[in-house]
Amino acid sequence: MDRLLACLGTALVLAVAGCGGSDSGGSDKQPASGDSGSKGSSDAGTQVDMKDIQFAPMDITVKKGQTVTWTNSDSVPHNVTKENGPGADFKSSNLDGGATYKHTFDSAGKFDYVCTIHPNQTGSVTVR
Repeated sequence: MDRLLACLGTALVLAVAGCGGSDSGGSDKQPASGDSGSKGSSDAGTQVDMKDIQFAPMDITVKKGQTVTWTNSDSVPHNVTKENGPGADFKSSNLDGGATYKHTFDSAGKFDYVCTIHPNQTGSVTVR
């Protein structure tokens, strides 16, 4: 019995310790890997949701070098495909519900993108 209580106590300590840490911003979504963790006006745009056959937000602005994460919160597949802008093209695979795609923007400019499954689902990333 003492061993069980010791194990439960250790598990509780570890669970509480895992809940600590600093809150680095005003978003309830986890920052994309590769982000610096600092929160500024452009960091709010690092997360894009795919829901109801739309990108939300549709247009975002990020800093050069930032990673944007798109998350499919829909019940239908989506993808993210660059239509125009500087630098190399990018294209995700078809993403089922819950799946994510990340892209790091290393060039300044405006990048327009589309879900090729739903051609009216468009968005843009402006990189400064």
